[in-house]
Amino acid sequence: MLARLFTLSALASLVAACSHLPTLSGEPDTPLADMAGDPPVVIMIGLDGLRFDAIDRHEAPNLRALAARGTRPERMISAMPTKTFVNFYSLATGLYPEHHGMVSNSPWDRRLDETFSNSGGSPRDPRWWGGEPIWITAEQQGLRSHIMFWLGSEVEIQETRPTVWHPYEHGRPYEDRVAEVLEWFDAPLAEQPRFAAVYFDHVDTIEHRFGVETEAEADAVAHVDALVGDLVAGLEARGVMDRATIIIVSDHGMVNVSTERTIAVDAHADLDGLFIEEFAGDYGAGLEPFLMGYGDEAAVDRVYAELQGADPHMRAYRRQDMPAHWHFDHPDRGPDLFILADPGWLLTTSETDLSNPYLASLAATHGYDNHADTMGATFIGAGPIFPEGSRPAAFENINVYGLIACALDLEPARTDGSAEEVERITGGRCPAE
Repeated sequence: MLARLFTLSALASLVAACSHLPTLSGEPDTPLADMAGDPPVVIMIGLDGLRFDAIDRHEAPNLRALAARGTRPERMISAMPTKTFVNFYSLATGLYPEHHGMVSNSPWDRRLDETFSNSGGSPRDPRWWGGEPIWITAEQQGLRSHIMFWLGSEVEIQETRPTVWHPYEHGRPYEDRVAEVLEWFDAPLAEQPRFAAVYFDHVDTIEHRFGVETEAEADAVAHVDALVGDLVAGLEARGVMDRATIIIVSDHGMVNVSTERTIAVDAHADLDGLFIEEFAGDYGAGLEPFLMGYGDEAAVDRVYAELQGADPHMRAYRRQDMPAHWHFDHPDRGPDLFILADPGWLLTTSETDLSNPYLASLAATHGYDNHADTMGATFIGAGPIFPEGSRPAAFENINVYGLIACALDLEPARTDGSAEEVERITGGRCPAE
């Protein structure tokens, strides 16, 4: 398992940065646990598909209030590809996909000759999961973690699990999720979580069907905003907010698509000799923002050459040519050929029936280049480590792990995050040195 891979050379400075919180008031270098009667807690709320600008385009009073109390960077840069599984696990581990292994929602592993299946046993199979999620770090340092539906929380890592975890249950009502999280804090203090996380798919689900900048998206944003408001009100009623750091994260942005903006890849290149995971499901080719191809060098070079200049809204990259900022060249799962559409365009085959109601109903999607404006994700942080009302520049989501570690006074695992970025986002309250 890739349990403690690390590419950041300044591990020592990150450990120092998060060993104690800097001065907020009172004596210098006072840990947060000593600054209040009860120990600090972090509650991380995952709002799938909440684009960085969604709460500017739609009413979201509770999320805006949290941002005013803390920090809301201009946007959060997702890991590549900008898919849900990729990014919720990068948020948890502080690692790029090339190190944690979740390079797509259903990665294919050339060594195992297997494809990850969310409906099978893969979510609890440790072979698929690299790195050390923040809840494992917390548990191994004596802090309870309670996790509801966060990607990767079902598997045992380093012989450790969260104190509380749940198999994913897509149909569980959102209000029930909020109620259970609040129940965690009704327990005696010693039985309460120090790190809690909960996930909501709602915005992403609605946007895929109805699109961005629509009344349906506005209603979905209002719904999750109300859920966040109920959660915060419940924490306040229990006296938890006085010692809490609330972190709101999304996994990616979203852009509108159409069956009128499709590219039949096989019309431009002979795909024989390539295994393309996105075209290999039970239902064949659908509509995809990217394709991951696997094959020998000759097949890859041939298809790559045939696709060069084939369509102005499509790019092909061999493994050795991929942009450095993508970071998904996992040794067993990184593709030999990566084919990427421009935002708003979709890749398919000439045999795909675009009149299929399932395909025709796709109104928006994600998975495009992580530096594209429309793929920007949301981050809001409110609590002692965040300066009130600050709006720093964009940052990569691999730094969220370090922010949580700092807030909880944890010694962090090795990550791809940057101690300097953690310091910047916290306005110096988590110093790099």
